[in-house]
Amino acid sequence: MIPKLMYNTAWLFTTLGTLLFIYNSITWVAAFLEIYFLVCGHFITEKINMQGSFSYRILLLFAALFWCTSCSFAREYSQDEAREARYKMVDYSKQYVGVPYKWGGTGPDGMDCSGFIYTVARNSIGVQLPRTASEMYNYSRIVPDAEREPGDLVFFKTVGNGKISHAGIYLGNDQFIHSASDGPNTGVIISSLKESYWSRTYAAVGQILPSGGERKENSSALSAGKDENRTAGDTSDTSGSTAIKASGKSFQQEKGGFLSHIIADASLGLDWNFGAAGEFVLNLRGFTFQLHARYSGGKIEPGLGFNVTYDHTMRICQIPVLFSASMPYGFRVYMGPVFTIGKPVQPGTESNVQASIFPGIIGVSWQSPSASLGKVDISFVQDIRYTVFNNRDGSALSVGASLSSGFVFSTGIRIILPVSRFF
Repeated sequence: MIPKLMYNTAWLFTTLGTLLFIYNSITWVAAFLEIYFLVCGHFITEKINMQGSFSYRILLLFAALFWCTSCSFAREYSQDEAREARYKMVDYSKQYVGVPYKWGGTGPDGMDCSGFIYTVARNSIGVQLPRTASEMYNYSRIVPDAEREPGDLVFFKTVGNGKISHAGIYLGNDQFIHSASDGPNTGVIISSLKESYWSRTYAAVGQILPSGGERKENSSALSAGKDENRTAGDTSDTSGSTAIKASGKSFQQEKGGFLSHIIADASLGLDWNFGAAGEFVLNLRGFTFQLHARYSGGKIEPGLGFNVTYDHTMRICQIPVLFSASMPYGFRVYMGPVFTIGKPVQPGTESNVQASIFPGIIGVSWQSPSASLGKVDISFVQDIRYTVFNNRDGSALSVGASLSSGFVFSTGIRIILPVSRFF
């Protein structure tokens, strides 16, 4: 419940920031055109009023379009196209066999059950699903077990609250591929619906693609004789859990080494807040460029990075050094010292303030589920941070002045580069 609430709240802030970016972009264009026409000797008889109903309708339209990016809609498929898409999804999923389980993970360094399905669907057939098993269940078209086909999603109730808590991709012949967190075999494995545990917790099957004409009783071809990752005798049956592992080295073992755990990213964001000179008004602050790298592999991933921030309202450039901890669901917290170039002034005034080196900055950021672009991924990112400023004599600013100076939102894009993709 709490991760989902945090996830939705982060989407809300990202949407708001994107709308503000659009708002200010239109305002800048309008101002430029006005200056251009005045210089050319023309007169503007009507100015663009950004408070009018038309502008609000435009902003609402952009809001609707932006929210749609969080979960794309399936296109129309013929039966042959649906069958081919199912083959692609099933075949693509098997390359991840051996990837370790990591709660909240969606990448080759680790995946949870929904992150695995999310990545496979997005990368293989271009379908962007919701991010949790329960939301995938609500998104899917639930069908009778007799209509189960390879490429469908199978759902399980593995906890005592009666809710959907686990999911996998059906391969045919009563087998499914999933990322398991517990048991004798964990990570991305292939299991059987006939095993006592999965048979007992099985809940339903859902379709994210139209039927390809491959029903349960004749769909074993997709799972028998076509799995290049399996070898004879590589099936283990321990404590009622069957798993088929990748032949030879695992996905991670093939990558190997310290560098395979390094994930670098670069972000560019528009900075804004709602305070200036004691007034609650929209204030466009400037922009922030960030470079960051983290060591993946655990639930908490340590990282190091730095920002280059230009704040035109305070007339400064700042370079914070960031010590970070990245967590599941795209969240990252950070703090560190800040080095300042220029003499800062309080936003909306000419009053000088003093920047602090340490304590310097503390913040939290969230990135949306990513879309692949070659060897890199791209995401929306929303950042909320507080930078310390004091009076010139070193004493603390008032609460209002402190918030208007140091409390900033930053909305933009992040490009993620797992180093392991270059091995």
